[in-house]
Amino acid sequence: MKRILAARPLAQCAGLLTALRAEGWQAEHLPLMAIEALPQALAALPGQAARADALFWVSPSAIDIGWPALAGMDLAAKRLACVGAASAKRLAALSGQPVLHPTASSDSEALLALPELADVSGQRWLIVRGQGGRALLADALAQRGAAAAFAEIYRRVDGAPDWAAFDAAPPDAVIITSSEMVEQLFRLAGPSRTGALQCLLYCVPHPRIAERLAAFGAARVVTTRADDAAMVAGLKEWFRRHP
Repeated sequence: MKRILAARPLAQCAGLLTALRAEGWQAEHLPLMAIEALPQALAALPGQAARADALFWVSPSAIDIGWPALAGMDLAAKRLACVGAASAKRLAALSGQPVLHPTASSDSEALLALPELADVSGQRWLIVRGQGGRALLADALAQRGAAAAFAEIYRRVDGAPDWAAFDAAPPDAVIITSSEMVEQLFRLAGPSRTGALQCLLYCVPHPRIAERLAAFGAARVVTTRADDAAMVAGLKEWFRRHP
């Protein structure tokens, strides 16, 4: 039986683990990173949202943590945007509004390429995210004449993987969904496990994550779309070709 570890925040991991287990695999959560809400930032979010013309949600965590703080607000006149199809579906269900998102890829570059963002002059954009992260979207919006502000409503903290269990039964594959998690994995595992990590198979939802893994010496990476079904299908195809 294949053993697959999914390194994704626990709140977004249940569906993926279910899909992996449906294939007959042993699927477990790999807690590389925990998400902690920032109460003061959440308290300020409604006021920031009220002043914005558009709200961009960087991640599923941003939606899960931030949306409840906006309960009761009328956001019908505001544009909602994100980068992933799954995030867009969830945000549309919560808001009852259409959500702008790219379909070619799940990143800020693809969002910026949409014709709806060609002219944002005079618009006020609020980027809802965790602490840190890329400034690409904010910088590009500013270059196009918009005003961009951040609502950093959560922070990432170290998780506590069971390294003894990892050593005793190395996984057949690890699903990892951000470049930050790649760095967490190699840092938390420690130098003694670097060789073992470099030999693992990884499944990732973006080429940028694959590039980060390659920088750490990982040679086997399957890159798919960002949805759960695509990642499961990518692993199935790999295992079919490499029994």
